[in-house]
Amino acid sequence: MFETKKTDILVIGGGGAGIKAAIAAAEQGRQVVLLSKGPLAKTGITPVAGEGIEGAVNAGDSVEMHFKDTVTAGRGLADQDLARALAEDSVERIKELEAYGAKFKKKDDGTFATSVRPGQSHSRNLFIMGGGWGLAASLHKKVAQLPNVFIIDSAVVTRFLVRDGRVIGVVYLNTNSGEIQVIQAKATLLATGGYEELWPFTDTPPDATGETLAMVYQVGAQLVDLEMVLYYPGVVVYPPAARGWLVQYEYILNPDILDGRVLNGQEEVFVEGFPARDEFIKAIREEVKKGTASPHGGFFVDLTHSKYPPAVLTERITAWLHQFGNLLNVGIDLRKDKLEMAPAAHYCLGGIKIDEHGRTNVPGLFAAGEITGNVHGANRISGNALSETQVFGRRAALSACQFAAKVDFLVVAAEQEVLTEYRQIDKWKQDKEYAVRPIALKSRLKTIMDQYVGLERNEESLNTGLRKVRDLRKTLSFLKVVPHKRYCYEVQEAYEVRGMLALAEIVILSALARQETRGHHFRTDYPQTEAEGQHTLISQQQGEPKVTAIPVTKL
Repeated sequence: MFETKKTDILVIGGGGAGIKAAIAAAEQGRQVVLLSKGPLAKTGITPVAGEGIEGAVNAGDSVEMHFKDTVTAGRGLADQDLARALAEDSVERIKELEAYGAKFKKKDDGTFATSVRPGQSHSRNLFIMGGGWGLAASLHKKVAQLPNVFIIDSAVVTRFLVRDGRVIGVVYLNTNSGEIQVIQAKATLLATGGYEELWPFTDTPPDATGETLAMVYQVGAQLVDLEMVLYYPGVVVYPPAARGWLVQYEYILNPDILDGRVLNGQEEVFVEGFPARDEFIKAIREEVKKGTASPHGGFFVDLTHSKYPPAVLTERITAWLHQFGNLLNVGIDLRKDKLEMAPAAHYCLGGIKIDEHGRTNVPGLFAAGEITGNVHGANRISGNALSETQVFGRRAALSACQFAAKVDFLVVAAEQEVLTEYRQIDKWKQDKEYAVRPIALKSRLKTIMDQYVGLERNEESLNTGLRKVRDLRKTLSFLKVVPHKRYCYEVQEAYEVRGMLALAEIVILSALARQETRGHHFRTDYPQTEAEGQHTLISQQQGEPKVTAIPVTKL
């Protein structure tokens, strides 16, 4: 037996965009089910995000300036209707966060404290106390007060239900009970984040695996610019105890905050000023090519020459760098020690193609947040990611509610889909010759993606990576999990790696199709940037991937 639950709006994703969408839909009077892979507001990428959020709150700044900065930073690949929506709505969404209980750094006069980030023409970066965790906690507090939101934690989506070309719900695994369940919905909203876990060096949590992106591709969703993965320049690469910790270079290089500098392996300054992320990474790549990078392929952060006296520097570094205390605990004192950092996969710029209202090309399916793909283009300004969760979480929810008001529930018998999932899990529990555990398969995939689809790509490396990924997908028939009925987290990993392998293949196909260098996509065989930016659109047609180039939306 299995349980089928019906709801007006199904939201999948327990981070910033998903919780905001659930709130917005509930406030429209709709019944909402909110699925989260782990504990709500404590899973996914949002809780580990930095404190920056963008909004034109200051005198002299404007929506128009925010819009133009976003488009410019996107290197010609941000759809302007989405960038306009982001700029127009962000201030109101920030005010709502404050009403939910989020705390912001304020000036003595009570106005928002802000700073300038690379790519901004005005001081526009606000600071949420507690960073992404503070944002998620305030959203959780709000959604918990809404009686028409039903929250299900520990839910791993295994397939989307589609009837007559319309998404009408999902089948999911409850990892606590080991049971397969069904949710039918008038409208489904996807907000499950990015796919950084395809690569081995990332600052994101291990559940950023992207399997739902592969699933919606298989039911007809158009995906855009999957090859665009934003690398953050400053993630700790050494010592091992701090590997993967993000330390914000925007604060370190800002003369009004910490007044630090970055050095190559020969302790020479190689970056001047306040570069955008893709520009900084380009400079790091040049040091690697010259053989002057730091020992682990990156650079050193140095605050020993800061203009601030020791007591002031201590006060500032404590206030601005949330990793300062953690670094002290592993023996690194940024006031006197250099810290080795390198670029790491940080944010997925590609994803589901949406319009400015969070609508996809598939009836009944809406999307918001990092799982979408044409908001930021080929590079993103710091702080725009958290703004995106709130702006498009609400916009997609309103669209989903409008859709739900026009349709009825379809009569659905999902017994066959549920039986298929139980049979799949049973197959994974069987002993097989040459059995491979999910974590081992993930590791092999990450190695392939790092070697052939990393920071720099070319046709030869991408084709090699594609062949190896396809070969690796064949080993799925040898996948084995330890048979636990309850708390079956290895079964979750099996579903994840199955989706990761499918997703990796179409990421590589997208990278092959973009024969230029733009933003965070570096092609050594095509170093030029074409005059006119175009999206890489990939969709499944008659079971096969089809990649096309489509124009960027301009206003």
